[in-house]
Amino acid sequence: MKQRAAERGMTLIEILIALIVMVLGVLGILALFPPALQSGTESMEETNAAILAESVAHGLTQGFQSAEEDKTSPTVLKMKVTLAHDLNTKNCKARYTFILPPLPQNPTTNEEWWHYPGTADPPGQSGSTPAGDPGSKMTGAGWDPESDDRHFQLGGDQWLLDAVNDVHLINDPTDPLTQFGFSFDIRKVDDMWYQRRTPAAIDPYRNTVLKIDDYEAMEKLYEIRIHILRMSAQGGAGGAQGATFRRYITTFTKRIAIK
Repeated sequence: MKQRAAERGMTLIEILIALIVMVLGVLGILALFPPALQSGTESMEETNAAILAESVAHGLTQGFQSAEEDKTSPTVLKMKVTLAHDLNTKNCKARYTFILPPLPQNPTTNEEWWHYPGTADPPGQSGSTPAGDPGSKMTGAGWDPESDDRHFQLGGDQWLLDAVNDVHLINDPTDPLTQFGFSFDIRKVDDMWYQRRTPAAIDPYRNTVLKIDDYEAMEKLYEIRIHILRMSAQGGAGGAQGATFRRYITTFTKRIAIK
């Protein structure tokens, strides 16, 4: 009898308990996969966003270094900048010219940020001296990245775009470049407000009253906020591109001075 008891196998209840323990362990491991995938996606987005923001900042720095005076302005001095980048809108392809904002009326109460592009379809690069986009002065809550369509979507390499045009009509999920967009805000940094707020301030070198054009010429520093968006599009009827959805990722800030 003792020998038969020792040779007895597992009962059905013991097998069921073992299966339950194993299933619970497997489910616990599988539960880790969705957060890991989400974390990987977010890391990829943040990396691409950082690369894009640095690329836009570099393009803006180059444009600021070659900024030129807007000759069409009859009164206040205005500077015009051309950004060369893989941007893509209805009218702009690769080159975008815009007007830098003026000094704020009172930086202690309102720093006066200006958003670029100023419209959903900014003016293109027509002729050798484009007029330039004046931007849009931000008021109230400012720019809403989830609903405002004033942005640039990356254009991508033209040869690749032509080669896979049919796929891009329904938003190719394997192409990371065209899945991102950007826009930017600019304000002119007023570090002479302590003197400018006195209307009759005297220039000690020329012994004359300083005018607004004098301050505009002396102030050369601008602060830029670059907003990065993730773009996606649904397929429409007949293979056409449907509605475009935008999701805000992050904002990078940089200061650039003109010569």
